[in-house]
Amino acid sequence: MVDDSPRAWVVSVSGGQIQRTCRFDRTCRVLRRSFGLRTGGFTVYECVWLTAGIDSGVAEVIRLIETVSVDEPFVGLPAKPTAEESTALQAKLAAGIASGQTYVLTVRAASGEVVACVAINRPATANQRHIGELTTGAVHPDHRGGGVVTTAFREVVRHCEEIGIDVLRLDVRAGIRAERLWRSYGFAEYGRLDDYGRIGAESYSGVYLAQPVEQLKSRLFDKEVSRAQQG
Repeated sequence: MVDDSPRAWVVSVSGGQIQRTCRFDRTCRVLRRSFGLRTGGFTVYECVWLTAGIDSGVAEVIRLIETVSVDEPFVGLPAKPTAEESTALQAKLAAGIASGQTYVLTVRAASGEVVACVAINRPATANQRHIGELTTGAVHPDHRGGGVVTTAFREVVRHCEEIGIDVLRLDVRAGIRAERLWRSYGFAEYGRLDDYGRIGAESYSGVYLAQPVEQLKSRLFDKEVSRAQQG
């Protein structure tokens, strides 16, 4: 059976007219093309959802998180986690995937390296199945600003539409790069907690953000249009 669901948005400007078309892919390993801002060309990323039993994929996600958390620690993971702490997080992600309640997206560069990831946790309660919680989001420092985040969000939108998630929410430490990134994609604050997390004796605040999937989809299209016009 041919998979004819939208796999990417291709935006072009011709004769002053902005055009959007869908590109289709017949495989389960979805290819994405994103504008490479640093090189002035195109960078091809591959989006892959991890499935139960792909232990190496989960391990690569953990290594990426360890790299990113040096500058911006993850909640529940120290800046320099021990082997036991990393193993525990890996086991938690693997168990979530196996249960069918957690969907983990990896974005790979042409080299095959995992350069970005994000997880969607879906509540088990029937009256909240329309909500997805974004966690474990990370982008390798070498790939920031190169279109990888937009690539990941496009795939997140497609997957949410496929499985029936209408609203995305998340929480993040206040004032860090990740918060600014989420907000730049339209996620709006609906709550704040002063004692959100602690590192040693230091307490820091956190914010709770949310956005309808349909709104995120529209914002992604607007970003593609703006990028095409600038290019």
